[in-house]
Amino acid sequence: MYDPRVSRVVPLVQTMSIMERLIIILSLLATMTFGYPEMVTYHRTPLGDSVDVASMKILKESFQDAKDKNVIASPLGVLTLLAMYSAGAEGENREEILHLVGNSDYKQLEDNYANLTERLSAMDPSYLVLTNKMYVSDQYTLKEKFSDVASRSYKSDVERVNFAEKKKTADTINKWAEDKTKGHISSPVNEGTIDEDAALALFNVIFFQGHWHVPFNAERTEEKDFFVDETTTVKKPMMKLLGSLFYLENKEIGAKMVELPYKEKGFRMIIVLPDEKDGLPAVVEKLAQRGILEDVFNLRPAGRKIAFEMPKFEIKSSHNLKDILPKVGVSRMFTEGASGVVREAPVRVSSAFQEAFVKVDEEGATAGAFTGFIMTFYSSDSVPPPPLPFKVDRPFMFAILYEDIVLFTGTYTH
Repeated sequence: MYDPRVSRVVPLVQTMSIMERLIIILSLLATMTFGYPEMVTYHRTPLGDSVDVASMKILKESFQDAKDKNVIASPLGVLTLLAMYSAGAEGENREEILHLVGNSDYKQLEDNYANLTERLSAMDPSYLVLTNKMYVSDQYTLKEKFSDVASRSYKSDVERVNFAEKKKTADTINKWAEDKTKGHISSPVNEGTIDEDAALALFNVIFFQGHWHVPFNAERTEEKDFFVDETTTVKKPMMKLLGSLFYLENKEIGAKMVELPYKEKGFRMIIVLPDEKDGLPAVVEKLAQRGILEDVFNLRPAGRKIAFEMPKFEIKSSHNLKDILPKVGVSRMFTEGASGVVREAPVRVSSAFQEAFVKVDEEGATAGAFTGFIMTFYSSDSVPPPPLPFKVDRPFMFAILYEDIVLFTGTYTH
C-alpha cells in the first residue's frame, strides 16, 4: 500500500547530512456524537480569525490533494506544531509561518498559542485531549530556549530515544498515540517511517468526543438516496432530527449552513450544504479565501423548526503535509536548516504528515435525560409554520469549533 510518509522521507535522507534531520509527525483524532448545550454566547477573537483563514486554506489544499474526497483534517494540530517549530526557526523560515497564521510578531504568536494550549489542555480529558510530545535522539541535545518554550508554552513532554532502534522507537510512539486517542489511532508510524538519523520528532494529538444534548433517534435512521454527483446516487443511512436550529443562507458562497451544538459547553459542528449537487469544490474554494467564521457568527434561529437529515459517516485521512504546506506558503522549513532547535547543528524537516479520524452517528441517543434549548416563535393563536427542510443528501463540508476556534474541518462526498 502506498504510504506517503515513507516515500517522502527516503529521498530527503539521501541528500541530507546527519545533522540536518528533523521529523514532524502529527497524529489527530476526532470522534463525535450529536447534542444541544445550554445557551452559549460566542465572541470572535483575532486568534480565532487567523486560525479560521489558515484552516480553510489547508482544507482546500487537502481536498484538492486527496484522491478520495472524503477528507478530515485538524489544521489546528498543524498550526500548533508550526508555532512550536518556529521557536527554533529564524528569518524567512519563521516569517512564512507567521504569515500563514496571520501574525506579524513572533512573541504574539507564542502568547496566542500558549494561551490556547493552556485552555484546551486543561479541559476534561473525557471529551477533549490536546497534547504535544517531543522525542529527542540520544545523540543530540535540545537548545535550552527551544526546550523551555516547548515545555512552557506548548506543554510538550520530552523523551529521549535511539532512532536507530526503529521498531522500538515506533512501538514507543504508537503506544503514546494509542493512549492519548483512547485506542482510536494505534499505529500512526512504523519502522519505515522512522529515520534512524533523525534529531527530533514532534507530535501533536487532538482528540474530541462530544455528545449531542438532543440525540438523534436511531430508530428513525433509514436508508435514503445520497447524490454523489448530478446523476449518481448511493444509499446512505440518514439520521433525522426535528428541532429549532441556528441557520443561514449565503448566496455569495452558494450554500446554506446549520449549527449542531454539543452537550459539552462551547463545542459545535457547522454543516455547510452547497446549493448545487456538484457545488462543493466551489464552496471550499470561496471559504479558503474568506474563512468560515463570518458566516458562523451570522447564524440565527431559523424562526421555525428544521427537519434536518444527515448521513452517518466515518472518515479516515492521511495527509502528506510536505505537499500541502508549500501550497499555503510554508516551504522553507523543508529546505533550510533551523539553528535554534538542537545544539549540534541546524535541522530541517524531512517528513510532515497527519493522520485524522472522524465518526458521526447517533451515539448518545440512549442518554434520554439530556434536554435541549429549543426556541420557537409563534403566538398563542397562530399556526406554526411548516418545518424547514435541511436535507444533507449531497457532498458537503463540516467544521467542528470550540468557541471561535476551528478544531477540525472536512468534506464528505460519497
